Amino acid sequence: MLLTRKNDRLDSRSTEELTIDELIRLKATLESSETIERYERMNRPKRGGVVFGFVPLLLLYLFMECRKTTYRGVVRNLNAHECECLGFPRSGNGRCRRPSAATLNHFVNHVLAHLDEEIGIEVAREVLNECGLLFTIDSTPLQASRYNFNADFNVHYNIRMDKAHIIMAGGFPVAMIQSGGNAGDSPFCIPLVRRACGISHGLMINEFHADGAYDAFRTYAHVYIATGAVMRCNQGTDAVCSGVDDERIRKEYNGMWKTDGYDPHMKNDVDFMLRFLYRHGNVELVGRYIRDRSMELDEKEGKTNARHVCETVHRAMKRWIEFSIFRLVKGTKTIRTRCRFLCLQLLATLFKGYTEG
Repeated sequence: MLLTRKNDRLDSRSTEELTIDELIRLKATLESSETIERYERMNRPKRGGVVFGFVPLLLLYLFMECRKTTYRGVVRNLNAHECECLGFPRSGNGRCRRPSAATLNHFVNHVLAHLDEEIGIEVAREVLNECGLLFTIDSTPLQASRYNFNADFNVHYNIRMDKAHIIMAGGFPVAMIQSGGNAGDSPFCIPLVRRACGISHGLMINEFHADGAYDAFRTYAHVYIATGAVMRCNQGTDAVCSGVDDERIRKEYNGMWKTDGYDPHMKNDVDFMLRFLYRHGNVELVGRYIRDRSMELDEKEGKTNARHVCETVHRAMKRWIEFSIFRLVKGTKTIRTRCRFLCLQLLATLFKGYTEG
């Protein structure tokens, strides 16, 4: 996949609507997608009938989400110039045909719903090649109607909601997991980190930042083992060190001299010992050690506010499209949220400042 060139990207926007001429800059990126090319090759249309391509329908759906309208609304309001830019087929009289609302609905819920994650992984892999290696993780509320009794009521936000747990690289949303509105943040850290590492082919991360909701020993340990980074967390003012230093790690390691994989020549390699202890079940001890190192970095360098890139981009994303579960029915809520997340990933590659670490 070939991303939009940096000099062709749009300035970071706030509330103004995207025009079709701006959105069409993503066309070359989508047309270079191996996932889309494979789908179209395996689903060649039969002779007869009007066929709308995958990329034009995806761009139309993205246009719909940016305009915060409905399937019927976006189709009804398309003009001739927009149809031509999207690349819809022409009729016998030379006019562009436009898909019906049902066609677009079927495309989103039955075609894109099966390919959104694959396309998102393609986009993320390309972005990781050009953005900085500063990773952040946080959750953001997906607001629901107050009459939606299938959604949890969160007393902190005072709304009914779901949660979107998102891991970012240089401000680019790499992966997302949707959960109930009262789910904790820390349990979703590990699956998100694993997804990010899988997308980046095991890329070692330089920095990893999170807020106080992720301040758990096991989370520190899992993040370090997966990424090689010491997680920086906004710890409470009453946080204290556990007192686990290199000597304590060495003592625990030497005490397992009968265990498979023990190497007496590696007792001065802290990273090797930590990974050995982790593999053999001493996860909390490893987490205590890494948390102490994180507190030392905070004391030496000062507490960082790098994680606030999450909150900044979350606010921007909700201006780009309606990133919520408001007016979404239960049966398609998860599908639409995933498809909207793909829209956010595509838009993040289109704007300057969100993929430049």
